[in-house]
Amino acid sequence: TRAGWRGEPLSSLAVVQELDLMQMAAGPIAGGGGDGGGLRSLLSDSVARRGLFICVTCHVCQQFSGINNVFNYSTIFLTSNGVDAATVVIISVLMNVGNVAITVVSVRLMDLSGRRSLMLVSCVGMALSTVALTSSLSCPGYGWTAPLAIASVVGFVMSFGVGLGPVPWLLPAELFAPDRCALGASVSAGSNWMANFVVGQAFMPLSNALKSACFLPFAVVVCGFAVFVTRTVPETKGKSLDQILFELSAHTAQGRPTVLRKPGGRF
Repeated sequence: TRAGWRGEPLSSLAVVQELDLMQMAAGPIAGGGGDGGGLRSLLSDSVARRGLFICVTCHVCQQFSGINNVFNYSTIFLTSNGVDAATVVIISVLMNVGNVAITVVSVRLMDLSGRRSLMLVSCVGMALSTVALTSSLSCPGYGWTAPLAIASVVGFVMSFGVGLGPVPWLLPAELFAPDRCALGASVSAGSNWMANFVVGQAFMPLSNALKSACFLPFAVVVCGFAVFVTRTVPETKGKSLDQILFELSAHTAQGRPTVLRKPGGRF
C-alpha cells in the first residue's frame, strides 16, 4: 500500500484502512460473488449475456470448423483416402509452416481489417478449401489430385489462422465489462475445450462413414457461422468498450448489430 511505502508499520491505522478499501474494491471480482462475479449474475445481465452468447458461439464454431482434426488426423485421413506417403509428409510440413506464417501476419491484420471481416475471410477460405479437398480425395489417381490436396489443406489451415483462430480468443476482452471479463473469458475457453473434445471423439466415426466427404459437415458449420458473424457479431475495431457495450444493449429485435454513428451522420 501507499502507507506501507511511506514506511508506516503494517499494524498502523492508515495501512489497515487502505487494505480494507482495496478488499472492498476487489471483492466482487476476486471472490466470484457480488454484482461483478458469479455465473448467475453474469447471465442475469442482458448485455453480458449477449456477449457470452457471441463468445461461446465463436469458440464452439472454431472447434467445429474441424481445424484440430486436420492437425490430429491428417495422416490417417489422407492415407486412408488414397494419398501417398510422400504427399502426406509434404502436407504435414507445409501446413505447420503456413500456420506459423499466417499467425505472424494476422497480428498485423487484426487492427487493419477488423475482427468481423477477418472471421468472414476465414469462413470463405475454409469452405472453399474443404470443397477442394473433397474434390481431390474423390478423384484419386489423377495428376492434379496430389497438388490440389496439398493446396487445399494448407489453404484451410492458413484461412483459419487469419481470423477464426485468433479472434474468438480476443473477443471476451472486448465484449465484457471489466468486472465480467474474467468469468466470461473462462466460460468461453471452457466451451472451446468441450467442443474440441466432442469433435475429436466424433471425427473418426464420421471419417469411416463419409470417407472422402467427411469434412463437408465442417464446411456447413463454417458457412452457418459466417451468417452468424454477419448478423450478430459487432465490429469492435476502433471502438471504445462503452461503444461496444452500447451496441450490445441496443441490439435490434431482428438480430442485427446496431451501427453507431458519429456526429454529423457519418459512420
